[in-house]
Order: sequence, then structure tokens, then C-alpha cells
Amino acid sequence: MSSTVFINYVLAFALSFLVSGNNLSANAGAAVGSRSIDYKYALLIAVLGYVLGLWLQGMYMRANVVGGEVAMVAMIVTVTIFVIGESMRVPISLTGSLYASLVGASLALNHLLGNAPLVLGYWLSLPIIVMLLSYFLYRSLGVFSRLSFRYIGIYRILSIITVFLLSFSFGANNLGLLWALLKFSYGGFIIITLSSILGALLIGWRTLYRLSTGLFTLGPLTGFTIQLFSFIAMEVGTFYSVPMPITVVTSFGLVGVGAAHKFRLINLRYFGELLIGFIASIIIGLVFGYLLIKTI
Repeated sequence: MSSTVFINYVLAFALSFLVSGNNLSANAGAAVGSRSIDYKYALLIAVLGYVLGLWLQGMYMRANVVGGEVAMVAMIVTVTIFVIGESMRVPISLTGSLYASLVGASLALNHLLGNAPLVLGYWLSLPIIVMLLSYFLYRSLGVFSRLSFRYIGIYRILSIITVFLLSFSFGANNLGLLWALLKFSYGGFIIITLSSILGALLIGWRTLYRLSTGLFTLGPLTGFTIQLFSFIAMEVGTFYSVPMPITVVTSFGLVGVGAAHKFRLINLRYFGELLIGFIASIIIGLVFGYLLIKTI
């Protein structure tokens, strides 16, 4: 095993740990926040989804396979951005910064990733679509909830199911991106699987608690609506090898539902921080990835 391959495995382990732990809240926060499921059970369901999604659909991210040095630079930049963001208490999108770093490093080698225009268009358009669809579905289903309380129990069950579905798509998309950087090796699958489980178990509960209590106060219908469209958005992205930051998708879905309540349900300040962190992580990742390749 060459030194570059070894370093990439170590970096992929670190990033899988971080991205799985930090994004657990986006996968299960809506269900936990709506009191549809206890966070311990949500964690176990999410971990199962991670592993199955990576195994069954991870290779859909094949458009993101790059050379060893480009992958190494992108992962180094992403870890650096995350550490800086944590020290400044700025929410950072690991998936966004990772893909932006890949684009920056590729540009430095006079090559643009083939799916970059599609990814950019997806990032700009899909969160808005999720927001609008969440708004209209919530308003439509809310009529039935007011007519009978039995619908509340149904929405609780559906909210729990969508925890698994969203986690499955996360494993295929976000973890699949990391697996692509290891060229879909068997060893890479084992490394990412073990690391993602550890990340969810060791640090996931913290972010899950923070999002479910700090960003919004939900009902079962709200949790189900947000998670349903987030799952659809992630699944469509995976099919086209588009890395999709799950926190951004779920946050826009939350805004759509919040609009139906005149924004009384959500903490808009925290949402603004997430949005700024997402944009900043993309810009910084792009620039740093480009400069680091030029330097070495």
C-alpha cells in the first residue's frame, strides 16, 4: 500500500466519523424533536440505514472517483475547514466543503469534474423545491389531522420510517462520496462502515439533541413532512451522483413547514447560521483545494 493510499484511508476514517456523527441530527432530529421516537432508538435505526445505504447504493456516486492526490488534498482541506469551523462555533457542511475541495483541486490540474455543473444547479434549486413541497404537503395533510386525532399516530409511525429512509440515502450519498474517493475498495467500505457507526454512537447524540431542541419544536406531521422530502431529494441526488449536504435539505424543509405557521416553530437565527456556514464552506473548500494542489 502506497503512502498516499494509506493517508487517504486515515482521512476517510476521520471524515466518516465526523460526517456521520454531525449529520445524525439531520437524519433523525425531526422525529426526535416531534417526540415520535426516543433518540436512542432513532440512533440505532439511523446507523442501520447508514450501513445499508452505503452497501446497496454507495457505488451510485461513481462520478466522483478522482486520483489519489486530488482525493487526499480534498479530504485534508475538509478536515481543516471543519476544525476551524468548530473552533469558531460556525456550522460547517462537511459534504459541501469536501466536494468543493474536489472541484478546486481538479481545476488546479486543468480539469473540471464532469458533474460539477449538475451539482451546482442541484444545490441551488433543490432546497427551494423541498421548501415549497414541504409547505404544500403540510398544509394539505394538516386538514386531516384537525379532523381526527388518529392521524397523529399514523404520522408518528411514518416519521419513524422516514428516519430509516433518510439515513439510508445519507449512507448512499454522503458516505458513498467518501467511498468513491477510495475508489470503492473493499477495505474502504470496511473503514467507512466502522467509522460511521463510531461517529454516530460517540458524537451523534450531541448534535441530535442540539438540533431537536435548539432549532425547532415539532409535531409528528412536521417531522414526517420534512424527512419525506429530504429523503426524496437525497435519493434523486444519489441517482445522479450528486453529493447533497443533508443538513441544508432538511433545514429548507423545516422552513417550508415553518412558513405554514408564520415561522413560529423555528429558530431563524440558527437556520441563518447553517446557511452561512454552508456557503462559506463551499467557497473556502474551493479556494483551499485549488491553492494546495498548486503548492504541492
